[in-house]
Amino acid sequence: MKFKVSLLSSALLLASNSWASDQPYYTIQEFNAVAEGANFGAYPSAISDDGTFIGTYSHRAALSKEIDIGLPYTFNRECQFDNILCALEFEGSESTSDASYENAYKKWRNAQSDISLGRSSSYVSYFMGNGLVCGTDSGISEILDCASDEPQIYDDTTDVKVTDVDNTIAGGPYVIGYSSAPYVNGKREYTRRAFMKYSSDNISTATDLMPEPPYENIAEYEASGGFTSAHKVQTVTYANGDKKTLVVGSSSVSFPRGNVEYFNSCFATTEYDYRYTKNELVRCPGFDTQAYVWDVTNAVAGDQVVGSKLATQWLDGNSTRRGNLTWSANAFDINAAGIAVGTSTFERSNNDTGGRQRAIIMQPDASGVYGVPIQITAVTDDIEDQDDWIYNTWAVAISDQNLIVGNREYNTVKDRNKPTEFFVYQYDPATSLGTVKLPLLDKKVLSTKQRLANESGNKAGANSEVFDVNKDGVVVGKADDYDQYFPVYEGKPRSQTAFVYDNASGGSWRLNDLICTQTGDTVESPLYRIRSAKVINDDGVILAEGFKYASASDYRIKTNAVEVSFKLTPTPGFIGTPNDSPNCWESDLLFEEDEPYERQGAASFWLWIFALPLILLRRRSGKQS
Repeated sequence: MKFKVSLLSSALLLASNSWASDQPYYTIQEFNAVAEGANFGAYPSAISDDGTFIGTYSHRAALSKEIDIGLPYTFNRECQFDNILCALEFEGSESTSDASYENAYKKWRNAQSDISLGRSSSYVSYFMGNGLVCGTDSGISEILDCASDEPQIYDDTTDVKVTDVDNTIAGGPYVIGYSSAPYVNGKREYTRRAFMKYSSDNISTATDLMPEPPYENIAEYEASGGFTSAHKVQTVTYANGDKKTLVVGSSSVSFPRGNVEYFNSCFATTEYDYRYTKNELVRCPGFDTQAYVWDVTNAVAGDQVVGSKLATQWLDGNSTRRGNLTWSANAFDINAAGIAVGTSTFERSNNDTGGRQRAIIMQPDASGVYGVPIQITAVTDDIEDQDDWIYNTWAVAISDQNLIVGNREYNTVKDRNKPTEFFVYQYDPATSLGTVKLPLLDKKVLSTKQRLANESGNKAGANSEVFDVNKDGVVVGKADDYDQYFPVYEGKPRSQTAFVYDNASGGSWRLNDLICTQTGDTVESPLYRIRSAKVINDDGVILAEGFKYASASDYRIKTNAVEVSFKLTPTPGFIGTPNDSPNCWESDLLFEEDEPYERQGAASFWLWIFALPLILLRRRSGKQS
């Protein structure tokens, strides 16, 4: 595995503490931890409380960064783009010499089927997870120093994703995630297994997080080894004073409809030439899953920990797996009081495609016992026919102040788009009620230039999606970029930009507008486009991903970009709010970029959304140098 670190020029670092307006609101740094064989990423997925431990994952194929075969809401909507783009997204190129050959769900999922049926004698990972321990250079500011090859979590026969890291628990730091079993002698022992591991240990010594026995009396289910995912580790103190270290996620509890048909459709269909049409995605992950918790307080490296349900049923009062659906529930986060959030299935119609997901809260009693999940209905109260209009909602994070953030996605067209919109929900555990806000409902995140010009941010059908929140109510995610207005339905996707939202003030800002420096009258803007902000810790440190350009001309026409990850640290001594950050639009880079950027419009979607041949060729040439 290769770890590469580069820093911004010294102009971006702290020039003087006496000129706050000349400093960026965020000091930005690049980092990368690309596994051998990966073509895309690394994408950030986790950061420790002190910012010195980072989790990432990489892709071999140009799949959506959020795609997960264990999370139906990431793949179970029809493609809304034009036919050519939908075919490319699923099928990819027919030519192995074309970089977009790897750019397909079919390519990835066929690889899983080949090993399930013994068609392949070897396997190369499609998902590669990494953990980085980073040092400190106090002479400048906190700087990533990840040149060492250790620790790492990478096995070229295993698909791995890192989802959380923690260095506050005794014996840590810990890495949390999930992995397929290694491909050994033409087979795998199980499809997916959640793990917790010490950062310095090899993946083979991880603590396995198991499904709750006994398994149903189905031979194929036991032979498959079950299916578990881990998303968050947290030290929890319940109302009765009990203190535990818990991992939350999901676990298989049965096969859909009580038989192996859906498992085979997802992983091992025998129809080689026609397998994995889009319709078959609704049968994944091949298991019914329920939100789960594992008590790892006394876990030992290399041990196995058995979990238990965080929710006693799915939505609609269903605990018996009725109908033809794949029933799915997941817990994505848990706070220090033990309140967990996630998503669960309800039955819209009794057929394969009738499953929808809704955001849920899982609240324990005083002794830490969980029961029926609480659906966050308020996030769709403004929609008259929510079952038809809203496909899925899901809660992704909860703070210790019980502020919950999540997203909802439309099933019907809204101003030529089926948008995703984020919500903020302030929950009151005493009443099991709360208040909801939709901060970017039919609004765009304005650029600094647009804000200073008093332009309107109104845009019906605008996209916004969030991934994390910290104790101060600062939320991070991605949204349509400042100049993206064109129709999406039966057209092209809009390019995205990373943004930060402050729940206290109600303000939202593009991260690209908060990273410039100023010396006198000269504003300098780095050659970055930050596409998505994925993680924020309680110190306000953000992990994001996007593109770096070789020159100003490349930046303006969006060519020769390299995918990189970023660490954005609030600049020490900064005086004011994000509005006081130097105006990037006064830099030569953005001042001259404005017109050609708008001229490109939809044509730039290849670079931003699917990262096709240009990026891949650049990445490969970089590896050879």
